[in-house]
Amino acid sequence: MKILITSIIFAAFFSNVWAQTLDYAVDKIPEELKKNSNAVIRFSSTEFVYNDIKSATETHIFVITVLNKQGDDLSRFIYYGDKFRTLKSFSGEIYDKDGKSTRKIKRSEMRESEYSEGLASDAKLYSLEPQTSYYPYTVKYEYEIGWKNGILRFPSFMPITDYNVALEKAVYTLLLPKGCEYLSKNINTDIKPLYGTNGNLEVYEWTLNNFSAIKTESFLPSWRDIFPIVYLTPSNFYYDNTTGNQRGWENYGKWQWSLLQGRDNIPPMLRQEILSITNGLSPRETVKTLYDYLGKHTRYVSIQLGIGGLQPMTAEEVYKSKFGDCKALSNFMKAMLHECGIESYYTEISVSNKQIFEDYASAVQTDHVILQVPIDNDTVWLECTNPEVPFGYTHDDIAGHNALVYKNGTANFVTLPKNPDSLNLMTQNIVVNIDNEGFAQVHIAKRYEMEQYERISGIKYLDEKDKINRFQKMLLLPLTTIKNLKTNEEKSPTPVMSVDFDVDVYKYGNISGNRFFVPVNPFNKNSYKLDKERNLDISINHGYRDIDSITLNFPSDMIIEAMPSPVNLKCDFGEISFAIKQEKGKITIVQTYFLRSGNYAKEKYEELTTFMNLLAKIENSKIVLKKTQ
Repeated sequence: MKILITSIIFAAFFSNVWAQTLDYAVDKIPEELKKNSNAVIRFSSTEFVYNDIKSATETHIFVITVLNKQGDDLSRFIYYGDKFRTLKSFSGEIYDKDGKSTRKIKRSEMRESEYSEGLASDAKLYSLEPQTSYYPYTVKYEYEIGWKNGILRFPSFMPITDYNVALEKAVYTLLLPKGCEYLSKNINTDIKPLYGTNGNLEVYEWTLNNFSAIKTESFLPSWRDIFPIVYLTPSNFYYDNTTGNQRGWENYGKWQWSLLQGRDNIPPMLRQEILSITNGLSPRETVKTLYDYLGKHTRYVSIQLGIGGLQPMTAEEVYKSKFGDCKALSNFMKAMLHECGIESYYTEISVSNKQIFEDYASAVQTDHVILQVPIDNDTVWLECTNPEVPFGYTHDDIAGHNALVYKNGTANFVTLPKNPDSLNLMTQNIVVNIDNEGFAQVHIAKRYEMEQYERISGIKYLDEKDKINRFQKMLLLPLTTIKNLKTNEEKSPTPVMSVDFDVDVYKYGNISGNRFFVPVNPFNKNSYKLDKERNLDISINHGYRDIDSITLNFPSDMIIEAMPSPVNLKCDFGEISFAIKQEKGKITIVQTYFLRSGNYAKEKYEELTTFMNLLAKIENSKIVLKKTQ
């Protein structure tokens, strides 16, 4: 490719040459890039040629050196194609630690399969795992992707996507027809593109060099808050026989709104049925009745057809087939509510990222659809894909997330409410009866609320054996037998799961001579082992409170020789309290742990370490009982 020069000579022409002449020997990697690295990306080149609003060509060269077994996943080739993108060519090569080629990789070695989470999808999965028996090794991939049927986004410049990975050099080149406007959003980087021309094309190039590995740590922020990213989209687009503009959410919202029009008509038979079952009900009762109806008469299936999976099936199609994806089921619910005189609003959200960029519109920022229902001076967010989510409860995958509510022909930016940390409660009431030989009979009553309910609610799908195994793994005790297990679910806007069971413990602590060393609380563990140093800010995504009340009954021929002191600590990260009371033949323990969600500067790491170390000390402490006979 011959490039006309304005201010620079583009690496787009030299990328392949540079990759071919790169010395792949491991000892050529700078030592600072090996630190904390499981793998080092030696060279990554992406070139995207935007032919027109319907088609493009994307070419890649990717070279990575894997230093140890933990880096193997990074050397795998995975690509998802669909009706808009096709893998046109592929080749690969493996090199040893000295940079000598040991094997060529052919496309015939690649696994190709129709990929679908549900019933309807035009996605195709391409995957390959390089087979090696030694470390370190280097893999190079070269491949080309053809784009067709329209382009809603450009590939992002995202050269690092994992921890413990370093980068030597990455280049991203975007070639556009002259006068074509693109939109971009920089995250965690101030990289600006160099500019030039190539005939009738404008050329933009982003480069990143010598990016050291970021070590994985506890309580990490979202990867999108750490790694350098440049998001790119065309301003005007054509997509599956539709056209739109992404210059602001108002413009994008008009396009998405157009995809929803005329898709909420329901057949007369369904209209008659829903009016019959909601007759005489209040608005809130009507919404709940139809939500229950949705759960009983439809099922979730992933649908990735129809304008790239962005347009829902019609309400009539859902009624006929009895299935749909998040888009279709939300639209179907919306249609039923409308027939009952209750307005609701189609809402796009992301379950993987809390934030949607308010100053950068793009379709790929959302991955899920729910329904907003303003009712009785309140707002109910309906999760139409999962009827097991209690009516009125905003679950953790969407609580506190940004969303786009489609109303009056455009997208409205909102943030869903987040449940207070203190309401995410787990309580345990435990009675332990131990004998002289260390055998114990234990009764445990647990209560999980709100987000803690979410963590445990799946047990209702398990058989008795699997339920017992689930709770047995929670016990920090050897040689246990669980029996008389009972569960009870309270589905409400503040849902609860209660669990009740007995445990036979054959070794409750350790006996040494006439002393019996009893664990303080072998029924719960919350502490984390933290590194000595901290490099990144601290992000605690899930806040919750645990309250453990333990009554320990022991034989009359034993006395208490030693037990831990009470503790009461409050800090920015939460609270720890530990109270212990002794009576004749009985010890009562109440332990409370509260972890507060939030983002904290890394300078507060010492405080977090002190907090966790104190909790670990309590969890590892012992009560010493002494036999008197």
